[in-house]
Amino acid sequence: MISSSVPTILVVDDEPRNIQVVSNVLKEINECHIIYAVNGEQALQRVEKNEIDLILLDMMMPLLDGLETCKRLKADSRYSSIPIVFLTAKNDEESLIKGFEAGAVDYISKPFLRRELIARVTTHLNLRSAQKTLSFELSENKELLKQYKEIVDISSIVTKSDPSGRITYANDNFCTISGYSHGELLGKSHSIVRHPEVPSSFYKEMWDTIREKRPWQGIVKNLTKEGKVYIVDAVVSPILNSKDEIVEYISLRKDITPLVELKEEIEATQKELILMLGNVGENRSKETAAHVRRVAEYAKILAAAYGLSPSECETLWSTATMHDIGKVGIPDHILNKPGKLTDEEFEIMKTHAETGYSFFKNSSRPLLQAAAIVAHEHHERWDGLGYPRGLSGENIHIFGRITAIADVFDALGTKRVYKRGWEIDEILEYFRQQSGKQFEPKLVELLLANVDQFLLIIDTYQDLPAS
Repeated sequence: MISSSVPTILVVDDEPRNIQVVSNVLKEINECHIIYAVNGEQALQRVEKNEIDLILLDMMMPLLDGLETCKRLKADSRYSSIPIVFLTAKNDEESLIKGFEAGAVDYISKPFLRRELIARVTTHLNLRSAQKTLSFELSENKELLKQYKEIVDISSIVTKSDPSGRITYANDNFCTISGYSHGELLGKSHSIVRHPEVPSSFYKEMWDTIREKRPWQGIVKNLTKEGKVYIVDAVVSPILNSKDEIVEYISLRKDITPLVELKEEIEATQKELILMLGNVGENRSKETAAHVRRVAEYAKILAAAYGLSPSECETLWSTATMHDIGKVGIPDHILNKPGKLTDEEFEIMKTHAETGYSFFKNSSRPLLQAAAIVAHEHHERWDGLGYPRGLSGENIHIFGRITAIADVFDALGTKRVYKRGWEIDEILEYFRQQSGKQFEPKLVELLLANVDQFLLIIDTYQDLPAS
């Protein structure tokens, strides 16, 4: 097909004289290329070989008339968008209706007025130019969208769902990570990969958000077909039509399972190192690793009863072991002295809180920041008479207040080089007396209410006999 940068008009008439008259008039239109045909068959040939922008078509012609020629062109998807204007002497109502039904966009009656012909032809050429520009831009956008889709499909896990949440599209990445085939996914809801540990409230919040026509983002734990856990960072967005109605949802996910596993591994390593460091501190003072573990377990029970979040409970469980790590800086003759410390010796012993704090205070890691708090504040008192800073009440971090009770409870019941181990009734009476003084009253109440769990911990983590 021959194309041109200027518009091309095909004039079709079985009378050459009419073609000449039309051509002479159209020459007044700047940058316009004119070709002609003397019958319908020839017109179809011209259209096949040229890029036509407008056809001026005579209705009455022998063999293949204008109506049939118009119908054939409109039936061919390659040429159906070319505007056709009937240039005819038949201007009765029936003929005009047949012309429009055949696919014409306009008609001009013979004999025509020169200015009318120029005006109408110019109008249709302008419309055709705008149509071609729009078609080109649409084609470009489709190509860009195709490339965007390919990029997204390669880099992300993609699904589309109907308004009820049934999967209508799943890319290969989703099939790969989930273990399900396309056939197993299409028509199903995303509950097919739902992990039983994720609460229904999580999904309710998601659905409430997207049904309000807002995108939702979150970390989702899923299960593969084989029952293996995988974790994704997901964005679910509603797709709206011109009436602002939700027609579908599209979800883009990124597999972050390796990152989550790495984070968990780092946190587990931190916890293990902290526990080992706690044991080092206790071993220096001739105490046991069991003491460190018991303090951690007591602290976790109190934290949960106090209403701290599961993650806060785990953090305190890990860091309560570090409460006496600063004792590594205390001389042996003071640390393991069998008798009562002198005032000077006790002042040195008290420095272990600041020393332990100094080990962790400059870390940006949340776990080590918590360890710094525990080491620093576990000897502060509710009434403000503790050390090293004399903090009181809720000015003492909850981690410090809890660890103080856990540490004292275990210390009182444990035989050490300088004292006997107390009986449980003596220990509980001590805490009743110190409620509101050394310890927060609420925490003392929680200790008394959960003492059976504390005793179970003592039985579970017993000190090994000295060798």
